[in-house]
Amino acid sequence: MDATWLLFTLGVALIAGKLGDHLMERFELPGVLGEILMGMLLGNIVYFGIVSPEHLTLHSNETFEFLAKMGIIFLLFLGGLDTEVEMLKRTGAVATVSTVMGVFVPLILGWFGLRLMGYPNREAFAGGILLTATSIGITVRVMMDLGVLRSDVGAASLSASVMDDFLGIALVIFAVGSGSVLGLVSKMAVFFVITGIVAWYSIDRYVRFAEWLHVEKGVLGMVLALMFLFSALAQHWFDAAIEGAFMAGLVLSKLPEGKKLIDDVKAIAYGLVVPVFFVYTGAMLDLRVFGSVDALALAAVLTVVAVVGKVVGRGFGAVIMGWSMKKALQMGIGSIPRTEVALVDLMVAIHGGAIPQSDAQKFIAATLIFITVSVLITPPLLKWAFREDVEAMKRGKVEERKEGISKTKKRIINIKKPGKRRE
Repeated sequence: MDATWLLFTLGVALIAGKLGDHLMERFELPGVLGEILMGMLLGNIVYFGIVSPEHLTLHSNETFEFLAKMGIIFLLFLGGLDTEVEMLKRTGAVATVSTVMGVFVPLILGWFGLRLMGYPNREAFAGGILLTATSIGITVRVMMDLGVLRSDVGAASLSASVMDDFLGIALVIFAVGSGSVLGLVSKMAVFFVITGIVAWYSIDRYVRFAEWLHVEKGVLGMVLALMFLFSALAQHWFDAAIEGAFMAGLVLSKLPEGKKLIDDVKAIAYGLVVPVFFVYTGAMLDLRVFGSVDALALAAVLTVVAVVGKVVGRGFGAVIMGWSMKKALQMGIGSIPRTEVALVDLMVAIHGGAIPQSDAQKFIAATLIFITVSVLITPPLLKWAFREDVEAMKRGKVEERKEGISKTKKRIINIKKPGKRRE
């Protein structure tokens, strides 16, 4: 592949992504929606033959795809860095129950809906699995932009979505019979021992060593190295690099040095790989799939179940653990988007024979449609769900600013008052 057109594509994707970000924020919508829409525009001018795929290399380009996936890795790493561990502990029970409900409600509803459409049992079960895992990247980005990622809903959503992925992987293995669920559980246990327990108690020594090197941005470089190593381990064992990135950020979040690095990591993430990821996500959505009647019928069922199943499942799990309806709704809406995880599950199900080749193209088209819908509706719905929280934070900042100004004025007045003269 000619590097010229890869560099050209990166440049176009970044400009388009930032323009889309700006346009959406002008309409008071989350900027990520603009990046996705710009990606859809760029992707479809290639799909419809307006621009040659050799020149705008958004599809079937391993290098561009890798850079895009770096975006979700950096996002989850930032999510871990920006998370309070105490908040995770406090919301752990809610997250666990919500995860179980948020996986099995859409799974059962999806299986039942596809059975009513006439699909055989195994194929219907595989279709239900497509609806179980959440693509947390969009939710993290919107919550981070709104300033609510550190809330109890944000913390619970993060940990629930990480657990979602592992449950989804186990269900796919069960559906296609291509691996050992017991082996997967063993790998999970070892993974959490390495990245959670060992790393938690040794991370301060690692950072001290990075500081001892006394090189330019040495701590940043060593911290990013840890992110890549944890991601590599998770990718090798589960095909889920983002879980490794999240764990790396989480263990670093306990140190002051970890919190100080957020701005440096954001500069890399938001300046390059994150917008590329969301433009790439939009570019995957081929609008031609809306022309298939069979795919539309299947997509209608999958989309309704994907949205309702997650909102009801996760939300009900939060309610039975004592959360308010408002928080439960926020939790449920945060679990709506599906992107790369659903596609991975789909490909595994097709290659493993759970979805026969005769129905493969129909399922691919239907999955792309429900992904499109879930991706587009989540950012505005999240903004709506958190509007009162955001307004309350803004009022709090205004009051703090007014109080600070008032105290400053009082100090100035006291300084100007003449002291009593001594007789």
